[in-house]
Amino acid sequence: MPFTGPSSYLPTIDEFRAHWNNVNTALAPSALTLLGPYAKADLDSDRDDLSDSITDLVAGTNVLEGHRQDRDNAKPEVRERMRQLGSAIRGLLHGATQEGHIADLVNMTDSQGKWLVAMRDAINNWTDVNANPPAGFTGPLLLFGGYTVANFTADCTALEASFEGVSMEEQNVDDFIKARDAIYLGVRERLALYRQAVEGTFPADHPLVLSLPRISPLPGHTPDPVVLTAVWNEVSKEMDASWTESTDPDLAYYTLRMNGEDPYDTTEETFVESFLPGVLSFSTEEGLPAAGDSMGYKVYVVLNTGNERGSNAVTVERTN
Repeated sequence: MPFTGPSSYLPTIDEFRAHWNNVNTALAPSALTLLGPYAKADLDSDRDDLSDSITDLVAGTNVLEGHRQDRDNAKPEVRERMRQLGSAIRGLLHGATQEGHIADLVNMTDSQGKWLVAMRDAINNWTDVNANPPAGFTGPLLLFGGYTVANFTADCTALEASFEGVSMEEQNVDDFIKARDAIYLGVRERLALYRQAVEGTFPADHPLVLSLPRISPLPGHTPDPVVLTAVWNEVSKEMDASWTESTDPDLAYYTLRMNGEDPYDTTEETFVESFLPGVLSFSTEEGLPAAGDSMGYKVYVVLNTGNERGSNAVTVERTN
């Protein structure tokens, strides 16, 4: 398979590794070595480094999604309490100085900065109400359920920690991506030279020239996508996936890929498994190691030219 994105990095390199082994066998006792020197063993080492960087990226992405989920789960409660606080001050303390300090209610999709300012303003205003209650009001001000300013401060602190966790892990993920791509680009350049070296070592009609793996897809059409269905199986404790059959005459195989982002990010998906034509189902727990984990999946139709098309994305949550 040619390089078509991050999920193809390792499988494509593995094709070149197998081909390089065959070339070295044909040249024995010599071996093909590129300028550097760069030999088959160096490709193996780079492949291991790339695999490690992809593992780091997947782990970092999972941590990032955890922080995002914590943040998004906490937002509604904090926002509702800010709404209650504003209404309580307007209704119970009408005309008090604190009424003029009520900020506009933050939106769920507003930036981290707006959320942090809104939360701190609300904490300060509520604290001021309790410290300097207007005439006729006996504090402290409590919201529904006996909810105090201390409760609100704790919830805001937890939400702020989630915001910080998202920011820090976004930077980590960005660093992981840069590390992965630096290794990949170096390997890709070596493999382009490897193709030329093989073509210069053997006759044009030699099997090792004709079987050279490709770096880029050949020109051609893009296949129609298949439709993916995937659910968590509580009995087998695996994700059961099935997909409709491709009728493309140039079908080479299917691949299952996964990504933990929401929405599904095709630029950061990882390879799970490949399947020959006719195979239309697969079960795995890859990407779902523990209860509560969720993962997005796509099945790709890959043609003989290397051109491909992904299915709909399906998110599966592990329940046990």
